[in-house]
Amino acid sequence: MSPFMPVMPEGGFTLDDLDALPEGQVRAELTDGALTISPAPTRLHQYIAGSLCLRLSEAATGMMSATWGTEIRLAASLTRIPDVLVLRSREPDRRWFSPSNVLLAVEVESPGHHVEERITRPALYAEFGIEHYWRIETDDDQFVAVVHALRDGRYAEVSRGCRIEVAEPFTFRVDLEELRPQWARREW
Repeated sequence: MSPFMPVMPEGGFTLDDLDALPEGQVRAELTDGALTISPAPTRLHQYIAGSLCLRLSEAATGMMSATWGTEIRLAASLTRIPDVLVLRSREPDRRWFSPSNVLLAVEVESPGHHVEERITRPALYAEFGIEHYWRIETDDDQFVAVVHALRDGRYAEVSRGCRIEVAEPFTFRVDLEELRPQWARREW
C-alpha cells in the first residue's frame, strides 16, 4: 500500500487544500504553500505532551485552556501544529486557531527536528506575536525545559532546567520528571 502523497498544485497548497485532507495519524503543515507531512510522534513524545497538557489544563484560569495537536494558522499559506497550546478561547469545536488566540506554544523535541524546534518555530511564533514558547528537550536521561517569553518582538530565555515554574500566562509549576511515564524510567 502506498502512502497518501498529494500532488502539489500550481501555486502551492492553500488552507482549503489542507482542510480537504483526510483526518488521520499524520500532521500536515504548510510553509509558503509547501506541504509537510510528519508521522505521528513516538509514544514517549505523546505521553509527555499529553501529561503536560493535562497539568496545564488543571492550572488554566478564566477563558484559558490547554489542548494538544491543534493547528495555528499563521498566514494564508503558513501553519504549524505545536505539541501543546494554551489558548484564550471558548470554542471547543475548532480545529485551528489564529495566533491572537494562542498564549503559549510548547514543542517536545523530536529526533531530527532540532532546527525546526530550536530556530524555525520560535522565529515564526515570535513573528506572529505568540507570547510564550516552551521547548522540552528529551535527548538525555534528564528532561530539560527551555522557557521563553516574548520581549520586543523576540523570544528571551526565561529559564532552563528540569523544572518549569512560571507566573505567566498563569501560575504553573511542574518537575519534568513527573511527566516521565513509569515504563520509561530507569532504575538506578
